[in-house]
Order: sequence, then structure tokens, then C-alpha cells
Amino acid sequence: MLDGVLSIADTFAKYHCNYCEEDVNGLRVRCLECEDFDLCLQCFSCGAEIGKHRRNHGYQFMDTGNFSIFPGQGHWTAREEVRLLDAIEQYGYGNWEDIARHIETRTPEDARNKYISSYIDGSIGRASWKPALERLQLPIEHTSADTGPLSPTLGSSLPSQPLSSEENTILGYMPHRDDFEREWDNDAEATIAPLFIHPVDDEDIDMALKLAQVDMYMRRLRERSRRKRVVRDFQIVPQFFKKEKEKAQIPPKKKSKDDRDAVAEKLRAASQFQTASEHNNLISSMVRERELRTRIRELLRYRRNGIRHVEECHEFEVARSRRDKKKENKKKSKRRKKSEMFSRKKIHASRYWRWKMAQRELERQRLEREQREHHELGGREQHTTDTAGGGSRGE
Repeated sequence: MLDGVLSIADTFAKYHCNYCEEDVNGLRVRCLECEDFDLCLQCFSCGAEIGKHRRNHGYQFMDTGNFSIFPGQGHWTAREEVRLLDAIEQYGYGNWEDIARHIETRTPEDARNKYISSYIDGSIGRASWKPALERLQLPIEHTSADTGPLSPTLGSSLPSQPLSSEENTILGYMPHRDDFEREWDNDAEATIAPLFIHPVDDEDIDMALKLAQVDMYMRRLRERSRRKRVVRDFQIVPQFFKKEKEKAQIPPKKKSKDDRDAVAEKLRAASQFQTASEHNNLISSMVRERELRTRIRELLRYRRNGIRHVEECHEFEVARSRRDKKKENKKKSKRRKKSEMFSRKKIHASRYWRWKMAQRELERQRLEREQREHHELGGREQHTTDTAGGGSRGE
């Protein structure tokens, strides 16, 4: 059975026959019972046996990507297609010499014609590029003479900021150069500043490292231009200064956010992937959706209460507001009664405490009186005993 699933590992791996030890470039036979055992078609047809492998073992035909995905277009194999796409992602659109070296079997012109005809002008390009043409640009060959990788015009194709001289000074913006005193990722130029190409002394790995550093710098410049474009598209800087002027003129007060401001705050992170008009349309659509959902819930509530006509809704709302006011008044009366009961309990508690203190004072006085009577009674008994003893001695 021919394996129809082509993984990346199988595409770039190289296999050899375990019997004749020759490389297998096309279709091969994999044994399903022996681990990691492959045969070429010649050895398989001869019924080769070696080690634990026997000719009656189960087998499976495997293809390493030598079949064609787009028949009739230069006979490009699946391996070459995958290598082309991987090279485009790695080296960027336009570096056809590096892309051809990565493919290993095609010339730069073949790679360029294949990518444009299949992935830009072909069916894949029409399905992927055409819907995005309104807000995306086609890839630019940055290796051309006009727009080189270190060209100073790489990030200066945007219009200048419409700001006053005072605002430019505050931002540190130079309109004639379209630069800021401190750009985003201000240390990006430090990666390529010490680079110097030595045609004789540089080895291939040194040249590859320097080209990688240049590619990193280009990515940073593109990100810097993208951020400037987002700022211009959404008019962030003029809006910032406008809000600052309004804050200076109007005294601060607590402002409640409406539905549109709340939705815009939640979608702020997604604004960088859209234009200003697209982002505003998205916010308006979501606000409208929320309003419709609220209206649908109201209509369903009317229907549950037996209302079938719009004219009856006003009477229902008036009756409901009266009922809510009655409930609110009942709650207020209950809270008032509870507060009165709580105040009464406090009064009773103070009275009880005064009564308890009076009882303790009476008990203390009673004990003192009993002790005083006990001492007086003991003194009288002692006096009577002494008098009786003296009379007996006189007799």
C-alpha cells in the first residue's frame, strides 16, 4: 500500500537499502515486522533476506516526496515544493539565489517562476492574496538596486505627522526626516554598526552570520514602520493632544463609559491588525449586536407576560414601575423597622445595665450590714460572758 501522508521528516530524510546498502531516492519498501528496515525495489523483487527479515513479512510502499503535486508545471516534486516554501519563509521573497541553493535541484529563475505562477498568480494565490489586496501589499524584492537591505528609504515611505511645531518638540519628532529622537527599538542599528565584509578573509559561516544580522535589522525596520503606520492610520497622536487640551480646559469629573467605549477598550489589542475604518466598523457592529440582543430579551419578556401588541408595552412598563416602587417602599419600611428595633434594643440594654449595677450595689450594702451586725453581736456575747465570770469569783 502506498503511503499518502508525507511528513516533513520523511521529506528531508535520506534512506538506504538495508540489503545492498545503496541510497534509495524514489519508492522504497518498509518492513512492517522488522524495526527500521527498508529495501529498494530491486532487492525486494529478488526476495532478499538478511538477519531477522524474511520475504514473507508484511511490507508497505513508501514515497519520499518524488511525486508531483501540480502535474504539468515543470515536474516539480513534493520535496522540491516543500523546500521552496521553506526557503521563502526563511530567506524572504526575492532572495532567489539563496532559495535555489536551499532547493539544491533548481535554478533561481525556476524558483522565481514556480512561486509566482503557483502561489501568487495561480489558484493558491487567487484564494489567498486577492482578498487581502485592499489592505496588504504584494511582497517586494528587497534585493533590487532601489530598495536594498540597508537602504535609508526602507522605512520612510509614510507621510509625515500633521502636528504643530510645539507638539513636534514635545514628541521629539523631526518632520522633514520622519524620525523621532528616540525611535521604537532605538538600539536596532547597533546590530549592524560593527559589520564589515572581508571578501577574502570571511568564510561561508561568517558571511551567513552577517547576513542573518542584516535580516534581523530589516525585521526591526519593518516593525518600526508598521508601528508608525498604525499611529498615522488611527490618528493616535492628534487624539492624544486633543484629549490633553480638553483636560486642561474642563475640570476633572467622573465620567461613566458608554457601550462603545467599553467595547473599544476590550478590542484595543486587535486594532493593530486592522485599518482605522475596519476597526471602527467592527466596534459599531458589536455595539449594534449588543443593542439587538437587549431588544430581543425585552420582546421575549413581553411575550412571556402575554403581550402581543406594541401598544400594550407602555401600559405594562407603567404597571411594572409601580410594582417596583411598591416593593422598594416595602423594603425601605422593613429596613426602618429593623433600625428602630435595633435602637430599642440598645435602650433596653442600657436600662438593664443600670438595673444590674443597682442590684450589685444593694447586695454590697447588705453584706456590709450583715458583717457589721455580726461584729456587734459577737461583742455583746463576749461582754455577757465576762460579767458572768466575775460574779462567780466574788462569791
